[in-house]
Amino acid sequence: MITQKAKRMLALMDRAVTLWHLPVIGRAKGRVIRRLLERHECERAVEIGSLFGYSAILIAGTMPPRGRLICVEANPYLARFVEYNAEEAGLKRKVKVVVGDALRAIPILSGRFDFVLIDAVKEDYLDYLRQLEPKLAAGAVVVADNTGVYRRDVKPYLDYVREPAGRYTSREYDFGDDAMEVSVLRS
Repeated sequence: MITQKAKRMLALMDRAVTLWHLPVIGRAKGRVIRRLLERHECERAVEIGSLFGYSAILIAGTMPPRGRLICVEANPYLARFVEYNAEEAGLKRKVKVVVGDALRAIPILSGRFDFVLIDAVKEDYLDYLRQLEPKLAAGAVVVADNTGVYRRDVKPYLDYVREPAGRYTSREYDFGDDAMEVSVLRS
């Protein structure tokens, strides 16, 4: 269950992103992500693209105490924000930030993951997923953000996860102005 400290940090960030018009997961998508994390009892997550840590706080705050999140952020300046905001939310020991291009960082990540959030370079979504696949546990949940706004850019990704004979059971969540694709790796 997400702590009060993490909830306060998310509320503060919600106000900031509204004021500054920053693209974050937000409350509606956040509710879906929390439900997915809880329903699938995810404990080891990776986030590709962290901006300033909103979704990192959401994910790490929802996972059980033993849960761990690795955030891959290409921009070193933003990565420092992620670390600071995670610490302010009381989640420092659950969040590790890796600074670097995701396509170079993913191959060196160790362990297996049961939850993935992809929210970085839209044209690279499929490449991120393909690099992550050997590291995914059976039943892993993969969430791809902005699949409505950037539908053309993420089309190869959507075709792949929606392939009827493929490796995933996939569903689109529509949020009016955008969408999120949630795919579960078949066992």
